[in-house]
Amino acid sequence: MKPVANFYSIEDDHDIKLCICKLVRKLFKKEENIIIIDSSDRLKELDRLLWSFEQNSFLPHKIYIDGDSIDTPIMLLSIQNLDKLNKFNNYTSVINNFDNALLMLNDDIEIYEFVDSNELNKSISRKKFLEYKKNSYTLIHNKYDEQTI
Repeated sequence: MKPVANFYSIEDDHDIKLCICKLVRKLFKKEENIIIIDSSDRLKELDRLLWSFEQNSFLPHKIYIDGDSIDTPIMLLSIQNLDKLNKFNNYTSVINNFDNALLMLNDDIEIYEFVDSNELNKSISRKKFLEYKKNSYTLIHNKYDEQTI
């Protein structure tokens, strides 16, 4: 089975952090184990938002710090800890909010990428798309809405 990279184009009026939270909620309800990859600063914002974006929802998560046990279904992993990615063998979904394609993952992983309307970010997403394509990933692209995720 080839790895899958899902790209979701979002409109100007969507907040990417909120889109990530909604995707996490949907994947968690499907009993997926999820890794979110981003910079440390943006992960801290996302950590706060995951606790508060929905009043009656609990999404068990934590920011991974080197040496932590892998004991939660939702792990926030900073780009500084990408070399630890192999510790997360039982995680099946990766939300990549980092500027580079993730090419070192197992074949049974699904990657989720968001593409916003900013031209610089579109360019980064195009580059990642081409990297995944060059490495034989199955590529899926949809316009973001809560039904498509």
